[in-house]
Amino acid sequence: MNEPREPRDPRSVHIEFPQGRKLRSSGGGSGSSKPLAFFVAGLLLGAIALGAGYYLGGGRTGGSPPPDGLPTSASIDIKNLAFVPKNVTVAKGATVTWTNRDATFHTVTGDAAGSPLSSPSIQPAESWSFTFTENGTYEYHCAPHPFMTAVIIVGSGQGGGGGTPIDLPHQWRDAATSPPASGWHEWNLTLRAKEVYLPVADGVPYAAWTFDGILPGPAFRVRQGDRVNIELINEGTMLHSIDFHSAQIDWLTAYADVAVGGRHTYSFVANYPGVFMYHCGAAPVLAHVANGMYGMMIVDPLNETRPAPQREYALVLSEVYASDRVNASGVFLGDYDKMLAATPTQVVFNGYAWEYHPLRGGTPLTAQPGERVRLYVLNAGPSIVESFHVIGGIFDRIWIENNPNNPLEGIQTWTLPSSGGAAFDIVFPDPGAYPFVTHNFAYTLLGAIGAIVVQ
Repeated sequence: MNEPREPRDPRSVHIEFPQGRKLRSSGGGSGSSKPLAFFVAGLLLGAIALGAGYYLGGGRTGGSPPPDGLPTSASIDIKNLAFVPKNVTVAKGATVTWTNRDATFHTVTGDAAGSPLSSPSIQPAESWSFTFTENGTYEYHCAPHPFMTAVIIVGSGQGGGGGTPIDLPHQWRDAATSPPASGWHEWNLTLRAKEVYLPVADGVPYAAWTFDGILPGPAFRVRQGDRVNIELINEGTMLHSIDFHSAQIDWLTAYADVAVGGRHTYSFVANYPGVFMYHCGAAPVLAHVANGMYGMMIVDPLNETRPAPQREYALVLSEVYASDRVNASGVFLGDYDKMLAATPTQVVFNGYAWEYHPLRGGTPLTAQPGERVRLYVLNAGPSIVESFHVIGGIFDRIWIENNPNNPLEGIQTWTLPSSGGAAFDIVFPDPGAYPFVTHNFAYTLLGAIGAIVVQ
C-alpha cells in the first residue's frame, strides 16, 4: 500500500502537457475485482430500494411506531465540520440532541428570523438538546461556520418553526406556480469568489474554491435573448474569473482575470436555450474547476413549445479530487496529480456524495405518479464523461441543451460530455423508489447515486 503523499498545490502549478502520463490502476491485471465491484453495486442499489421503503414507512423498520409513524427522538453528531445526518425527520414532540465531536465549538442556529433553534456555543464533547413542539421545516446552520447547514422536518413539515418550505440544494422551483417571467429582461447579478472549507462527503471537509461560498455555485435562470451582467468580486487569495458557456463572446478580452480584492463585470446576451456551465477560467483551469468553481445557468427557450412539467429539479454532476490526508487544519486539499490523472475520490450530485441517498443521510427527490418531472442535468466534470440513467424509468423526452429543436424520445440513458447539459423529462406511472445514477459504474460508488421517491 502506498504511503500518503503531500498533494501538489495547484496554485503553484503552471499549465502542463505531460508526456506519457497514464491513468493509475487500483489493482492487478487479473481483473478479479470487477465481479466484486458489480456485486457491491447490486447490493447498494438494492439497499436504495429498501431505503426508499424505510423512508416511505416513516423512518422505522420495527417495533411499535408512534401515531404518526415518525421517530420521537434523534441524535445528530457535529463532526468534520458537518451535521451528521444532515437531514432528519421526527414526530411532533420529539427531542433532538446534537453532540459536538469536533475540536472547536459550534452552534445550532436557525436560518429564519425568530427560529426557536438558537443554541449557546456547544464546546467539544458537549451536547445540546431541543424539543420540537410544532410541526414545521427547521433549517439551521452553525454561526461561526455558515457553510455547515442542515434541516429538521417535524411531522408534516408544514406550519410552525421556520415558516418556509424546505430549500434543498437541488430544488429549482414549482413549475406549476412560478414560471419564469415573460418577455425580455436584463439581469444585473453578483458573484463572489471565495475560498472556504466545505464538506464534500461525510467525514471529508474540503478546502474548496467557490462562487459565493457554495458548491456548486448559484444556479441562474434566464430566457433566450436576455442580457446578463454579472459582476465578479474576488474575495479569494488568487486570480479568479468566469467563463460562460451560455455566451458568444471574445473570450480573450471578455473573460478577464480578476485580481485579489478586485471586481469585474461580464456582459453578454444569451442567444441560445440550454443547460449551460459557467466556471472559473483562471490558469490552471483544471484546478479551479476541480476545486469547486463551477455552476449552472439554465436558459429557457424564447418560444416554449414543450409540454409543461409539474416538477423540476437541477442536478450538477462533478468530480472531487481530495488529498490522501488532511493538512494541519484538518482539511483535505485538492490533489493536482489526481486531477491530471482523472482519478477522483468522489463523484457527486450538487457538491456532496450521496446527497440524495436515503440510507446515507441524504434526502431523496420526490414526485407523484403521472407527473411530468423535468431534470436539468449538467456534467461539470472537469474531465470525465458521464452517463445519466434512472433505474426503473425511461426518459419520455430528452431535450439536448434544453432546446425544443433537439428532442429525443424513449431514451434509457444519455451521455453527457464534460460541460454538457440536457433537460430530461420523465413520467413515473407507479409509486416506488427510482434511483438515479451515473451509469459509468467505476464512478457510481464514489457517491453519484440518489433516488426519486414517487408516492
